[in-house]
Formats: sequence, C-alpha cells, structure tokens
Amino acid sequence: MHINGGNLSLTNRANRFKFRRETVSFIFQTFNLFPSLTALENVQFVLDMAKAANSRERAVEVLTEVGLGERVNHFPHELSGGEQQRVAIARALATGNPVLLADEPTGELDFRTGVQILDLLQRQAVAGKTVLVVTHNREISRVADRVIELSSGRIISDGEPRGGKAAIADLSW
Repeated sequence: MHINGGNLSLTNRANRFKFRRETVSFIFQTFNLFPSLTALENVQFVLDMAKAANSRERAVEVLTEVGLGERVNHFPHELSGGEQQRVAIARALATGNPVLLADEPTGELDFRTGVQILDLLQRQAVAGKTVLVVTHNREISRVADRVIELSSGRIISDGEPRGGKAAIADLSW
C-alpha cells in the first residue's frame, strides 16, 4: 500500500502503528468507548497516547465543540446513544490528524445534532483535512465534494453527488 510516496506494507508493525496514530482518526459506528472512563477520559486517552500537550484542555475543547461540554464527567452508560456517538467524534477530532474516516457519523443523532456534526466535519475538510464519510443516507452524501457509490462491493459511480452538491442548510432527512 503506497501512501505519501512510501510503501506502508514494507514497514514494520511499530512504524505502521505510528503512521496510523499520527495520520488517521476513526469515528466508529459502534463508538468503541471505554466503559470505565468518563467522556473526558475517553477523549483524553487518545491525546495521551499521541503524547499531546495539554490533553485535558484539548479534550474539554472538542467535547464542547460537539455539544457535550456539560457531560464531560459522565460515563458511557450515563449517556444516550447520540451522546456516545459525539464522544467518539470528539475523540477522533482531538488529535487533529490529517485523515478522518467516519462510519455513519450521524447514525445515532437527531437531525439538528446531525447537521451540527456535518458542519463540524465540513469545517475539517475546509481546513485541509481529508474527511471520508461512509453513509447509507443519500441526503448526507449531497454535501460531499465526491461520492463513490458501491453496490455489492463494486463501484457503480464516482463523482459529484447526484443532483449536484448541496449546502448543509438545504438538507433534510
């Protein structure tokens, strides 16, 4: 696998892990939160792993960005599914990695919160990050610069969203 001019498959496990930790952030559909850690600690954990300075302050900052500033000391079982999803999103955003892979990032969210998260992801892309979103929601795909549509494991289209790109404010689902 060639990335940025290098063959990642030829490097050792430690270098692959370092590459992933410093380059790619994931928003998992299943959240993958540590149940014994608070929302703050779940986000701070990835920052501590990345040896980031001011990890606590950064964790509070991104939790506030996703609308959970008042819920930082709650454990996952004390949060709704949508709140847990936003903790997972905050965790992915915290490191500032240049690539963000998001699997159904709005799947557990109500429309209003989903729009806020899409706006946050769009701001990441505008800031120069590569944001890849996997979704079954065609409406959400309308805000993308490029949509790759799959069916039965095959690419059936690749290009602009059907009907052209839309502003987040024009979405409804």
